[in-house]
Amino acid sequence: MTSISLRKWHTDRAVKLDRLMQTHVIVAGSGSGRRWAAEELNHAIVLRLASEFQGFCRELHTEAVDFVADVLSRGDHGLKVMVRFPYEHGRRLDRGNADPSALGSDFGLLGMRIWDALRSTYPAKGELWRRKLELLNAARNGIAHDDQTKLGVVRAAGWPLTLASARSWRAGLDGLVVGMDHVVKRHVQDTLKVSPW
Repeated sequence: MTSISLRKWHTDRAVKLDRLMQTHVIVAGSGSGRRWAAEELNHAIVLRLASEFQGFCRELHTEAVDFVADVLSRGDHGLKVMVRFPYEHGRRLDRGNADPSALGSDFGLLGMRIWDALRSTYPAKGELWRRKLELLNAARNGIAHDDQTKLGVVRAAGWPLTLASARSWRAGLDGLVVGMDHVVKRHVQDTLKVSPW
């Protein structure tokens, strides 16, 4: 079984991303005369990818925290509120990008080292997911803050802001969300001796 967060990634969030990518093909086409439209749509897709991924991460974290609080509070609502507080107070996913550092910090509140868990569980992919996520967030910040220097760094790393790059980022995120779902479930299950989902 998977988390509600992962099921939502594959349904609601996937539909939004699919629609935007389909719009790119319809509006921008394949001809060179519509480059300005393609560029603007590429930027919109990058922003949406980062946004949907952040939403997934925040929901997965909340889902795990809810489960931990339910188990530890044993039905006592006041205790549940107290148990939840340290996990969510100051959560970086509520105020900044879902970059590797924020994920490490926020899931670290649950006592896990998420990137170590991803690298050990998925040795061929863990570090690649992390690097792709760093570059996606750099592109997102470059677009959102009109920072050409950041965009130049992304392009120099081999990631032009094209539909092909967006598709590659999305494929990486599709793998990363499944990996995160798995390692968070395993960590919570190992800690509490009961499966959260």
